[in-house]
Amino acid sequence: MKRTILVAAICAISTAAFSQSSTSIVTTIDSLTQVWDKEAVVIESYEGMRDYCTNRVHRQNTIDMIKLIHHYDSALYKTVKSKYDINQDAEAKATLDDIKKLETEYTTKEFLSFIHEECATFNMIEKNYGKSKGKTYEKEVKKMEKELAQYVDQITLQIDIIDEHIHHLEGLD
Repeated sequence: MKRTILVAAICAISTAAFSQSSTSIVTTIDSLTQVWDKEAVVIESYEGMRDYCTNRVHRQNTIDMIKLIHHYDSALYKTVKSKYDINQDAEAKATLDDIKKLETEYTTKEFLSFIHEECATFNMIEKNYGKSKGKTYEKEVKKMEKELAQYVDQITLQIDIIDEHIHHLEGLD
């Protein structure tokens, strides 16, 4: 059920995204932020990673969402940059700095590399400890969830900060 909702949300955002004339960049980023925030809760758990690592549709939907987020952050960057170039707005400068951080520290390639490593860890845990589900299994699951939470929380923080900035900038709608 959650996957169906995610697929529907990504499709709706994609459709809206390609009809820019009827949807503002602010609305699109708001929608992407909401979908990411929900997906982040899923993939920072071991069970969420189980689904991500073993379900091709879930994996592709998440990858597509990340690509859309980066696409719209790049579009937002261009829009805010031209606003900043005109009036040196402090909020625009802060927005640009936060977009740069997301686009350089949390690129799609880096996200995919990290998540691929986490799937390898998931497979190793399941292969070596999954049948017994003993203390070592629980320890490895907690360790993996901690790593996931740290990384995903940083991405979520950057996305949410950018989303917050755009509501303080005039003329983006």
